[in-house]
Formats: sequence, C-alpha cells, structure tokens
Amino acid sequence: MKLANISLILCLDLHVTIQAVLFDLDNTLTHRDLTAQAYSCYLAEYYASAFAQVEPEKIIEIVRRIDNGGYPKKELLTHGSIGASAAYALLQELSWLNPPSIDELAQFWFSQFGRCAVEMPDVKQVLAQLKSQGYQLAIVSNGGHDTRLNTIRGLGIADYFEEIISSGLVGFSKPQPEIFQITAQRLGVLPEHCLYIGDHPINDIQGAKNAGMHALWMQGFHPDAEEIQYKIQQLPEIFTHLQRLNQL
Repeated sequence: MKLANISLILCLDLHVTIQAVLFDLDNTLTHRDLTAQAYSCYLAEYYASAFAQVEPEKIIEIVRRIDNGGYPKKELLTHGSIGASAAYALLQELSWLNPPSIDELAQFWFSQFGRCAVEMPDVKQVLAQLKSQGYQLAIVSNGGHDTRLNTIRGLGIADYFEEIISSGLVGFSKPQPEIFQITAQRLGVLPEHCLYIGDHPINDIQGAKNAGMHALWMQGFHPDAEEIQYKIQQLPEIFTHLQRLNQL
C-alpha cells in the first residue's frame, strides 16, 4: 500500500464525529427552580384543608430554600434527603390544623415533585431533531433513580433516550468519570464520540471532560467560569457546536 494511502486512512481514523448526545437533567432539560415553585403550589392546593391558613408564597419560600436548585446546603439538610428535609421544614414553619406525618409529606415529595417538572424551552423540539439526525441520546444525573424517572416521565421525554443513568442506579456520582464511561459503554460508543451538556462546571463539565467526552456548559445557574470554552444559554445552540465538532 502506498504511503499516501496509509496517511489518508490514518487521518480518517483520527476524525472524531459525535455519535451520542448526553444530558444532565436538572437545569439542562428541566428548570429546577420553576419545578420547585410548581410543586409548592400543588402542595398548597392538595393540603389546603389541613392548613389553618393556606400560605402558597411561604410554602414556595421554604421549598426553594431547602432545595436550593437541587444543591442543598448541608446545614439545612435536617434529614437524609431533600424531600424529608423540606417536609420537616414545612411542618415546623407552617400553621397546620391536621398536619400529615413527616413520612407522608416526604413521600409526597418523592411521588409528586417530578410530576410537577417544568421543562426548559425547546426541549422536545431539540430532542426530536437530534433523534432525526441519528444521534443516540442519554441522561446522566445524580440522585435516586426513581426520582429521576419521575421527573423524566413528568416532562414526557422518556421515549427519546436509549439510556437513563443515575448515580443511584450505578453507584458512581458526577463528577466521577465512571458514571459517564458506563453510559458511553451502554450506548456502545467511545467517550470521545460523546457530547455532554450540563449546568454545573465541576459535576458536569469537568466530570465529562475527565471521562474523555466533549462538553457544553449550560449557563445561567452557577457563577460564570471563564475557563470553560464552550457555553450555551439555550438548547438549540447545541446544533452549532455539533457542526463544529463534526468538522474537526
């Protein structure tokens, strides 16, 4: 074989195209704070007869304070989960006539929070377009697997994804590279052929890069990180970056 032909083959082998697009869940596909507010309003309505006084704004304040965008402050986690800690705070700070048990209120969080999920703009359009272009899709998210599935079902997007991977399912949490690598392996794709999108500079962007993936940062939910090169503010911007990566 001629040297020129060998060089051409090597160049083709080194050309990396994106075959799979992976997403974080909260503040990437779903807006966590708007979800917390929607959940609070539903809780106020559901338990209206149990309150001495219905205070929707106070409920929203309590839930948002404990949840903190899905990154709760340790000093506010009175129990082993966000849901149970929020339940405890609601019981302590609201005026109740017939208060539910903390277990009931915590279970209400686990069963209903995801059903109140508020999607980010253009989610379904972007996912449908990615599927039509032949990309495999997956979600990689920290948290209990059942709560992740509840949120994904609440958004109505489960059918778009080949894999839904949570830290509760696989035993590794972002930013550990293993959770990203396990997802790529299940998709049958090498990490370097994956593009990951997430909102957290460390858990998402650094974690994905350490696993060998390309990464896009969804801005607006954490302080700006100047060292991150590739950033988006809206999901449709993904396609510009896919074009760039596929031309490398």
